[in-house]
Amino acid sequence: MRLWTVQPRAVVEGLERTGLLVGDWKHVEPSWRPAYEVMTDEMRRRGIDCEGRPPVWAWVGADSGEENVLVTARMLLSDEQIDSGVVVLDLDVPDNLVLRSSYSQWNELLSGVLSGEQSPAMAWSIDPEEEDTTEEFQVQACLPMLRRGWVRGIRPINPPCLLND
Repeated sequence: MRLWTVQPRAVVEGLERTGLLVGDWKHVEPSWRPAYEVMTDEMRRRGIDCEGRPPVWAWVGADSGEENVLVTARMLLSDEQIDSGVVVLDLDVPDNLVLRSSYSQWNELLSGVLSGEQSPAMAWSIDPEEEDTTEEFQVQACLPMLRRGWVRGIRPINPPCLLND
């Protein structure tokens, strides 16, 4: 499956060195962990094992172009990570290792968990409108890991353009 992800350059250097990128709970806000555990539980239920780690997040499709990528990097990475350098990875991942889900449903789950207004549960269906839209961030993809062999391309992003809001 064709995917893309935005990652700090240091993470990618580790991927190049070891051949493997896995999630780490130290990079997950503690209050977000119950929502992440809903995601990893569903992945495990579908036969995708994160081995006790959080998933690696990606987006469906090929590298979507500078504007979408900049927005994603700004939303999901810290200033410190951006300052140290950010890259876009264009990926080709085996379908059986990808859990696709609705980004809007994920945000509803996360919001409910953070506000304490709902127990951690998520609707796993993806609406046809989300599949067919040209808008960014509709369908996300979670992976148990990222292997160096899945990387089709690496493109650096210029940090100064990320820091200008």
